[in-house]
Formats: sequence, C-alpha cells, structure tokens
Amino acid sequence: MALRIFFTTIIGLIIVLTQAFASDHFEDGLHFVTLSKPVVTADPNKIEVMELFWYGCSHCDDLEPGLKAWVKQLPSDVSFVRMPVVFGRSWEMHARMFWVAKNLKLLDSIHEPLFDALHRHNKKLQNESQVVEFFAQFGADPLQVRKELKSFATESALRLADARTRSYGIRGVPAVVVNGKYVTGVAQAGGEKHLFKLLDYLIKQSRH
Repeated sequence: MALRIFFTTIIGLIIVLTQAFASDHFEDGLHFVTLSKPVVTADPNKIEVMELFWYGCSHCDDLEPGLKAWVKQLPSDVSFVRMPVVFGRSWEMHARMFWVAKNLKLLDSIHEPLFDALHRHNKKLQNESQVVEFFAQFGADPLQVRKELKSFATESALRLADARTRSYGIRGVPAVVVNGKYVTGVAQAGGEKHLFKLLDYLIKQSRH
C-alpha cells in the first residue's frame, strides 16, 4: 500500500509539472529573476534578448544549434545580441576574438567555426599568433587583427561587458537576459526545450 501511494504521488507530481510547463507557467525567482534595476538596452524600440556566453563553454556550444534555430523565428520587434563574458584568464582572449570579429565585420563568419575549433578540433587559441592564424582563414589582415586585439574599441567593449555582467548578476553561462530586465538560463528554465518557451513568455511580458 505504501509503495502504491509513493508511486501515485510521484506520478501526480510529474503530471503537475508537465501541465505547468505546458501552460507556460513560469515563476519569478524560480525559472527567472526580475532585476530590481533594469539595465538600459541598445535600442529602446526593440525588445532585446542577450545571450551571455564563453566560446570555451561546452554548455554554450551545446545550446548554439537550438538557439540559432529559435533566433530565426523571432518577430521584428525583437533584437538578438550576444555578449562574451570573462570569468577567468582563459576566457579573455576568446572574448577579444569576438569583439575583433565584430569590429572587422567577420562575426557571422567566425562564430560557429570558433566553437568548432575549441570543442571539436582541440584548438586552444590563447596566444596572439594562434588567433591571427585563425582569423587568416577568413581573409583577415594579420596586422589589422593584431591591432584590433589591443585597440581602444576592444578594451572598451571588454569593460562594458564586465559592467553589464555585474549588473545582471550573472555567475555562470550560458545565461540570457530579456529586455535588460529578466535573467535566466538553461538550468533555471528546466532544460533547453523549456528555455525557449520561457524566453517567448518573457518577450510577451516585455510588451506589457
């Protein structure tokens, strides 16, 4: 009898949780956090969805295909942006590569190959020579890459990203911030599938 009651309870919990996710019942403080002081977004006329990530993060790499597909179906009033974060010395060069690629208008070309280089081809890409060689594959001028790695624009972007990361209260990646106000991630949402449902929900909340 006790065993039957136990299994009945478990099944009941599963049904409740399934119905909760099916009806997009997400709770503030559990599935996401609402910032007490929202961070100003780049375009006030758009609902901004920002992914905070690190190229060396295996979870960020795993999320990339699903995230890419989800971004393609976003409505016109939503803008998607990425921002690399730096939580350790090994993270910094990869963040610099992101900003260099963006400044050289090569970000769309190198974004996925950079994940592949680190996670499937065992590249480290931690010193300047390795980075220059990587960019050369995409037609970048080595002298320009070396210059951009230490440029004022790159340094400024790193400082701004650090300030924003602190404002969001981010402690791990991948993390997603919706409209500078709602902060969540794969684990908080209950898995990748639920993350995209949650992001859709938070986008709707941002229209109110």
